[in-house]
Amino acid sequence: MLLERVGRFGPPTTVLEGGEAFGPEQPWLLPVSLAVGGLLSGLLVYFFAPEAEGHGTDSVIRAFHHGLGKVRKRVAPIKALASAITIGSGGSAGREGPIAQIGASFGSFLGDLLRLTHHDRRIMMMAGMAGGIGSIFRAPLGASFFAAEVLYSKPEFEYEVLLPGLISAITGYSIYSSYAGWGFLFDVPEISFHEPKHLPAYLALGLACALAGAIYPKFFYGVRDKIFRPMGLPGWLKPAIGGTAVGLIAVYFPAALGMGYGYIQQAIEGSLTIQFLLLFAAVKIVATSLTISSGGSGGVFGPSLVIGGALGAAFGMFFGDLAPGWAPEPAACVMVGMGGFFAGVAKTPLAAVIMVMEMTGSYGLLVPSLLVATIAYLCLPLAVRLYENQVPARPDSPAHTGSFATDILRNLTVRHCLDQGESHGRTITADTPWDQLLNLTATGKQTVFPIIDDDDRLVGELSLEDIRRALLKPVSERPNVAGELMRSPIGPLTPEDDLTAATRLLAIRDSDTVIVVDNVRDQHVVALLTRRELILCYGREIERLKRTDHLGGLADHEPF
Repeated sequence: MLLERVGRFGPPTTVLEGGEAFGPEQPWLLPVSLAVGGLLSGLLVYFFAPEAEGHGTDSVIRAFHHGLGKVRKRVAPIKALASAITIGSGGSAGREGPIAQIGASFGSFLGDLLRLTHHDRRIMMMAGMAGGIGSIFRAPLGASFFAAEVLYSKPEFEYEVLLPGLISAITGYSIYSSYAGWGFLFDVPEISFHEPKHLPAYLALGLACALAGAIYPKFFYGVRDKIFRPMGLPGWLKPAIGGTAVGLIAVYFPAALGMGYGYIQQAIEGSLTIQFLLLFAAVKIVATSLTISSGGSGGVFGPSLVIGGALGAAFGMFFGDLAPGWAPEPAACVMVGMGGFFAGVAKTPLAAVIMVMEMTGSYGLLVPSLLVATIAYLCLPLAVRLYENQVPARPDSPAHTGSFATDILRNLTVRHCLDQGESHGRTITADTPWDQLLNLTATGKQTVFPIIDDDDRLVGELSLEDIRRALLKPVSERPNVAGELMRSPIGPLTPEDDLTAATRLLAIRDSDTVIVVDNVRDQHVVALLTRRELILCYGREIERLKRTDHLGGLADHEPF
């Protein structure tokens, strides 16, 4: 590792990770380690796979929604090498982003190899992502939930990902743990929730996670948008600048470097102070932003857990001093804070809780973990999130174009159908003779007749069903003119109304036609919209969107 050999520093680790902490023996060398690592990572990514820049999970989300589930084959090796350099040189980044993109790349490759449809390739890609995350974090159930939940900012799942993701995650977890070791990532004492009086403290912790979560994504993307993007420097050089800045911070606060899991283990053991924990959380936000927003390759999941755990530990210690007997153990607040903070910023409340429980074995904290995660998620606006490429819900994803008829119809207006319509129909007046009305019904296919006045304004309507009912009456009781059967028009529609309004009107009518007028005020009849024309219009739009999606994917995709 560059950090150990050049920077002469080994941050504390967890028992499962192994390794001894030492140094830093020469703090002034820390910026050198991070600058070299940032430069090498930047060169790799910039010249070979630009999509491997930053935190890989967001790139996978974009590939699902907008890229037909296609990830270039070269992304996996480039992402693996670039992330290893970034993390190994001391960058404040996690392993989840790289392994997510590597697993997704393999899933996408497998989808191409098996000649799967776009839909199935997307599922295979997310299953690959679940397999990678489930392996490296030893959290197969949480990883499958994460792959299904992280795509959307609202509480919604890509449910078709769950079972394939679970199979992939279990397989990967079993293989990885066979040689890397079994057990939990953190060594946690036996803790469980059994005191309802602790719930107010957990509620306050949820609010604290939401408050910190409101700062983290804004600062993270603010560093990118206001500092690194406006820089008039080559893209490959920016990670070196970000790394140098992190190294300078580490000269005075070495805990800023690395993933930080060792410090969370120390927090669980109760060996850190409130002041250190709060400073550690704040510096981690800054260091992670500088590392990844500059273009460095790494994940944000690990740093988010660390930030949340540090906040939880500090909160538990503070609340314990403030209200003894009403506060949960600080170690419990560490686990609950980890899941709660990440749930809020990543918009994955269920996945975050499950993954933390699997990583720590803290299944007895399920109830407070769910409470804190829910509070943090609900208190943060949907726009405040770490993963920019999330869409609100399934209907908003281009991956589901054609699956949600209502959304397609909402984006089309009556005018779209009229432009393609075969006939705009005939109108009659209130004094149209009965015999002429019968002749119109016998010689045409029109099922609704708009009735207009002398100014061509719509005043009523007649349907074929009205005429049929009149024919069942004795000849002496039949009407003489159309006005005697006229009724108030249902609707009408205007050309600017969307097709959901048209479908509602058609649903409540006893005919398959709705009258269309130029506008609500003038009420001049311009057309008749039939159920057949609406269906044809809907079908054309589905084909257009599928064709656009396919062509867009081909244009953006390179085979290698």
